[in-house]
Amino acid sequence: MKLQLHLGNTVSGDHSLKSLNLMLVFQVNCPGCLSRALPELNQLSLQFPEVNAFAMSTAFENFNLNTEVNTRALVGCGELTLSSKRYFSRLGCNSLPYQIQVPVVMDAFLAEDKLSRLKDGVLGQVDSDSLSPAAKGKLCDILDHRFVPLVRTGRTFINNDLQGTPSWFIFDDQLNVLDSWFGHKEEKWVESVLKSHMAGLMK
Repeated sequence: MKLQLHLGNTVSGDHSLKSLNLMLVFQVNCPGCLSRALPELNQLSLQFPEVNAFAMSTAFENFNLNTEVNTRALVGCGELTLSSKRYFSRLGCNSLPYQIQVPVVMDAFLAEDKLSRLKDGVLGQVDSDSLSPAAKGKLCDILDHRFVPLVRTGRTFINNDLQGTPSWFIFDDQLNVLDSWFGHKEEKWVESVLKSHMAGLMK
């Protein structure tokens, strides 16, 4: 299976692909991503320096919070958003209590002009002359409801049919997916999987 990788703006570091890559797809407003997944990625990047470990910030919900601006604030000064702030405040922290040491890149998003073309394409297939103004308005509302989330959802997230965040991918420089999983796995399992793929590359 090929990874449908759509890279947006770089937030920090160099995420240039290597023969073996470990990518964490996360959201800024995801307490589980920030409390467990990102620290684990930090640790794995130190443990396996030959692996290109990086994080991709995406959005599939809470679109006003899971943004590039908030990603840069998180990486730059540990600034937290709503759900993440609530989680860490219970631990006595007003900001992210560690530094993100891996490169961070944004997921790419569909351009607004492409949304307009998509909507126009659908409307062009309808006999608009046979519709009343009220029916046309309702159809436009339905299209907005369907297409607007496509613009706000990260393309890597949506094109790979991800279940949510955190999502993980191990892949090569040809974007062949070697392993992937959703949620959290035991560190020992992840370490063994990485070691297995590293050994495979050396054959």
